[in-house]
Amino acid sequence: MIKAIIIDLDGTTLPRNGHQISEENRVALEEAGQQGVIRILATGRSVFSLNNTLPEGLPVDYMVFSSGAGIMHWDDKEILLTRELSAEETRDIATHLWKYDINFTIQQRIPDNHHFYYRNISSLHEDFRRRIENYPGLGTPISSIDEIQGGATQFLVILDAQQLQLHGDIQQKLSTYSVIRSTSPIDNQAIWTEIFAPEVNKGTSCQLLLNQLNLRYEECAGLGNDYNDIDFLNRCGHPFVVSNAPESLREQFDTMPADEDNGLAAFVRHSLNL
Repeated sequence: MIKAIIIDLDGTTLPRNGHQISEENRVALEEAGQQGVIRILATGRSVFSLNNTLPEGLPVDYMVFSSGAGIMHWDDKEILLTRELSAEETRDIATHLWKYDINFTIQQRIPDNHHFYYRNISSLHEDFRRRIENYPGLGTPISSIDEIQGGATQFLVILDAQQLQLHGDIQQKLSTYSVIRSTSPIDNQAIWTEIFAPEVNKGTSCQLLLNQLNLRYEECAGLGNDYNDIDFLNRCGHPFVVSNAPESLREQFDTMPADEDNGLAAFVRHSLNL
């Protein structure tokens, strides 16, 4: 019997390029709650972004946000856990990234991780430019590492699809940290390289939450759509991806209908019958 479901947000709960949950998906989540199933939403979004995107009364119980850097009880918005980079770790990562001719952001500590520093030295990637514009007045440009104050939640590097090798190089050079690949929710093409404190990802933070709830991953079903969902999908007893997920994920996991075809609702109803 399934006791919890873990679901991604963008491209799974919400359709790509959309900000409204469908009525069918909302009703399915309500049905899960009525049957006593814990509903966990695991997302890369910050608390600020969630509060400005999701409607009040969304029928979920917990948010694993910022790709696992924090956990929040959704109903009362209480932050239960944060996992962040120290000032020393932040400076170490910035020193490594400074050697590359790339733009990156440094998201400040939770709950203020919608504020960020950013390095702007080369021609702006269109996806990077749009991200800066999406948060007017919240970004502070820096020209040296000495301008960085305190710790951080994460770093974000935005790369073109042809720069996948650079993602691998960063991952290797910063192997003591959690380096996660995801696909941009802005243009659905750019590679996002996100760097967190060691061991931080959606999977490990969901594990911490499940421990508090006295649940096991084997009792969970999971639904994702992108590379940063692999960490929790690999742990779930019943993992699925939507049918428009990247091919490598579709080869690894069973599929549900695409996000725009209410794949979440199909997943929930399937899970309730397991």
